[in-house]
Amino acid sequence: MKRLILALSLLASMAHAQSITWIKFDPAAIRTDRTAPATLDLLLAGTGVTGVRLDYAGGGSLNLTQTSANRWSASVPAAQLLAGYDATDVNHNFVGFVRLLGGSTTLSSYNAFINVMDSRVPAPAIKQFDSTARATPRILNLYRPNITVNDIQAAILQFYGYYHDDFDFVQVVFALPSWPANRYHAQVRQDVGGIGAALTNNGAAFGSAAKLKGYTVFPIDTLFDSGESAFSHELGHQWINYLKNPSLAGGSPHWPPSTMARGIMGLSIPGSGAGGDFPYTITMTTSTTAHVTISTTTQEFSDLDLYLMGFIPASAVSPGIVIQGSGCTDCTVPASQITIADVVAANGPRIPDSTAAQKSFRVATVVISRDRALNDEELAVLEYFAARGEATNVLPYTSGLARGTTKPFYIATRRLGSVDLRLELPPPRRRSARH
Repeated sequence: MKRLILALSLLASMAHAQSITWIKFDPAAIRTDRTAPATLDLLLAGTGVTGVRLDYAGGGSLNLTQTSANRWSASVPAAQLLAGYDATDVNHNFVGFVRLLGGSTTLSSYNAFINVMDSRVPAPAIKQFDSTARATPRILNLYRPNITVNDIQAAILQFYGYYHDDFDFVQVVFALPSWPANRYHAQVRQDVGGIGAALTNNGAAFGSAAKLKGYTVFPIDTLFDSGESAFSHELGHQWINYLKNPSLAGGSPHWPPSTMARGIMGLSIPGSGAGGDFPYTITMTTSTTAHVTISTTTQEFSDLDLYLMGFIPASAVSPGIVIQGSGCTDCTVPASQITIADVVAANGPRIPDSTAAQKSFRVATVVISRDRALNDEELAVLEYFAARGEATNVLPYTSGLARGTTKPFYIATRRLGSVDLRLELPPPRRRSARH
């Protein structure tokens, strides 16, 4: 159930009344040769916390000082911020565990990461619009002193004060501070038939007269990476899963335990609605049972995903298998098949179909900082993570405590779809006149 764990890498168990409202390292990104400390600062919600401690990943600890009601702070040495960092950490470093203490009892624990600028991160060109807006080729940073994590509409409206209505999607990232919460996607304009979702058009409310389809929110900046599966997963929610088929409804907004859930969209974790991995292979054994074995996730969109996204025709969609119960190492369980004919019968055909559907998308990235405008290093790292979304090869990644390789959107769509995260495109090249 990796997606939930990664997305909530800073969240405490809901069994505790104590939680972090916001948290930040200042600066939010550091160079590998940094010698100065950074400030760890956080605001708590709830009662009963008598102390806050940072337990370093490599051993040792640091007690935070209470600076005002529910607010705690400490200066963290650069050696601890960078301890153990190497290239395999892919520009994130795990600093340690933030412990909320009630006397000698640990009430909640949080994973604390910091972005790192190493030799792989180039220094991008930076445009200064005004005192509240700075931009790299792929990042617009808006300094909004009074904004909260819920002010998404206001942030997107402000974005359109600097850029034209040229983008299919906007992703909003929060830094300085981050707000421990799960990432999510929301539709703005939905004009596709046959995917089970209601037709909607709220573009004007977000400043987009004609283009914006939806937005994705990353409340935690160290979990933002457009090259990682989370980016593709959230973008997939523009089309997946709103189907009205009874056998699939229980898995919405993801999939029920099934062959589809092995793909990048995963399954909905019972009781939460959050997405989780489903690393199992399923094979029909009789008309009503299937054999389940432990396997791996595909990190790609399934046939049914790609159909709903408009990338493949109905004729290319293999039957799916939905099981009762959950995955298992080696077992036979009740199961049923669902075909594309079943999907079309319940939802209608996809309109537009794969011959006319859009397959390349422009995605804008807005980074909201409440406490100050981002500095050059902070912008550079976020520009780097945005650019990774355009990759056409498998990438190494880290996200929270997970690490490995990931398939960017182009690979995850089986090379059928692409994304462009540049905020401004170069003008078209003019051909010389022929005489």
